[in-house]
Amino acid sequence: MVGVKVIGKDSEFQAELSGAGSRLTVVKFTMSGCRPCVRIAPAFNMLSNKYPQVVFLEVDVHVCQATAAANNISATPTFLFFRNKVRVDQYQGADASGLEEKIKQIHKLFCQPLNFKLKVNIYTI
Repeated sequence: MVGVKVIGKDSEFQAELSGAGSRLTVVKFTMSGCRPCVRIAPAFNMLSNKYPQVVFLEVDVHVCQATAAANNISATPTFLFFRNKVRVDQYQGADASGLEEKIKQIHKLFCQPLNFKLKVNIYTI
């Protein structure tokens, strides 16, 4: 999926995480009236297009209160990173370059295929 999927109700959140499977998922927790959230929104959208292998979700803490509470969101914008429905990291604040670095770091750590070739001589086994 390219672009940011806006989560409209709490029940959608777990369904989207399940659907993402082993793909890295970045969830932006936001709220209306949050100036830093507004400031980073264009960068978050740009990152969703730049990294199509990553799933990008947006959750408004006032719309999806149970999801925000379950994830202990106390400030916005907060970005949570999930893989296989497991929270693997978080990033807080509206620094777009810092967010992109965090995405690169986590994607490299959890999602890059191992780059090795296994050579086996079947005649020596």
